[in-house]
Amino acid sequence: MRQDWYCDEVIPGAVKVEVLVRTDNTLAFRPPLPGFGTDHIIVIPTRHVSSLLDLDDHLATELMTTVKEVAARAVDQHGGCQVLTTLGNEQHNKHLHWHVAVGEGVARFIPSPDIAPNSPTSAVKSHRH
Repeated sequence: MRQDWYCDEVIPGAVKVEVLVRTDNTLAFRPPLPGFGTDHIIVIPTRHVSSLLDLDDHLATELMTTVKEVAARAVDQHGGCQVLTTLGNEQHNKHLHWHVAVGEGVARFIPSPDIAPNSPTSAVKSHRH
């Protein structure tokens, strides 16, 4: 039995999530426990796809359309967001998923202009993953 929280728990409805967008082949939702950022949304294909490297072109288009819709809402509501996925050893769940996250707790690869460059906060924020 594979360990796939999305296929085993989320998609069949065993875990309650706040659904934001559902298409024939994608699902965007807020997870039941806080992830990272002040608003965290996960976008997944509704059938098992191990990673971005295994994604077919048709599903890639539909999935990115959903990611784009969720990201646009985040930008409208919060002024910006980060969109990311992970591959290989960096991928903690072997089901393709995209994070759309905003606010405090989001990794800052480029420090925000409102944070002093050498402050302890900027060091922590620039090294979070």
